[in-house]
Amino acid sequence: MEAPTRMQERVLEALRQRADRGDPPPTYRELCREFGWASTGTARDHLRALARKGFVRLGGQHRCVRLCEDRPSAAFVPLVGRVVAGVPVISDQNLDQCVPVPADWTMQGTVFALQVAGDSMQDAGIMEGDRVIVRQTSTARDGDIVVATLDGETTIKRLRLGKEQAMLVAENPAYRPIEIRADNAVIQGVVIGLMRSYQDTALARHSSGRRTA
Repeated sequence: MEAPTRMQERVLEALRQRADRGDPPPTYRELCREFGWASTGTARDHLRALARKGFVRLGGQHRCVRLCEDRPSAAFVPLVGRVVAGVPVISDQNLDQCVPVPADWTMQGTVFALQVAGDSMQDAGIMEGDRVIVRQTSTARDGDIVVATLDGETTIKRLRLGKEQAMLVAENPAYRPIEIRADNAVIQGVVIGLMRSYQDTALARHSSGRRTA
């Protein structure tokens, strides 16, 4: 199933909330008021796209949109950029692309996905080309795998908390631990899951020039 865009996911969630409350489906004008659109054509286009992707059914009458599922078994979270498992790099953002994850992964707060580059977390089973699923939070426990920003650059590492210092530690002996302080590092989230396409992983390794075993 083709993933909805970020805006289409917002429309889909609005439809689900109405269904949960027992309210009738919205009209185009009601969607325009809810999302601030100037034209009913915008509402029509989003609903037609959701119908084409298999999320809703459209009829020819007033309030004609119907959800295709009773309860979502999957949720779509934004893919917000690229994170290096290795040397940190600035992560670019692409908030219009979403990826499907099990719905229960999103029950405890804001969740997003990140594309992994590099091999510093390979011994934790996180490979280049993987997408890690991250719960957004500014705090983490000792041993958590975290996404952290250091001096404006983002990386993924395991957090180790000592009595006098905190470290971001790679799961690859080729990389040294990175000492972090309150003034140079921000925890962006904790990794809660991983999605892997073997084709994407193979392409990522090939493009980096590394051989696979």
